[in-house]
Amino acid sequence: MHGRDLPWRTTRDPYHVLVSELMLQQTQVSRVVPKYAAFLVTFPTLHDVARARPSRVADAWSGLGYYARARNLHALATVVTDRGRDATSVLPSDAGALRALPGVGAYTAGAVSSFAYERRAELVDTNVARVLNRVFAPELDRKSGRGQKRLWSIARALLPRTGAATWTHNQALMELGALVCTARVARCGECPVRGVCATYAALRTAKGVRRVVR
Repeated sequence: MHGRDLPWRTTRDPYHVLVSELMLQQTQVSRVVPKYAAFLVTFPTLHDVARARPSRVADAWSGLGYYARARNLHALATVVTDRGRDATSVLPSDAGALRALPGVGAYTAGAVSSFAYERRAELVDTNVARVLNRVFAPELDRKSGRGQKRLWSIARALLPRTGAATWTHNQALMELGALVCTARVARCGECPVRGVCATYAALRTAKGVRRVVR
């Protein structure tokens, strides 16, 4: 897989993966990288987060904005560790169980389950939604409730048979949307899935029709 060298890609620690995913919500990767490392120095474990005051967690989050994410992380830590009394508690591996925790949505649950535990869990963020939309369902309004439901269904159907392969598959989909099939430019000439892409096929057909008309 050709992708960015990011620190959270080298870990299977569920807490580390969770922190990275929360930080990456609505925040550029370039801003997250230094804050991610510094935050983990201050709070090495979920237990450390639970035992800290919420204001101290927010201070360590400073510079990333959207401080509800820091408050949610603290609330989650207190639930998982029984208010800091259980230093051995870890995040669950099942996406459904993860979704029951404070501040964890469908995407974050899928990311932690897949990237930390190598479980067969689908995930759809903005980049993945764009890729799936363009490749499989270009007629779909991906911002609608119906569109979101369809894209999650497509993501689930595409999952490989094993969790280890799913880790690579999910990372690759995210990188494809971040680096190749971007919001501003669809670099179809560089895309490894253009052979099965409905949008690319339609563009080629349209170009062929224009040539005939001329």
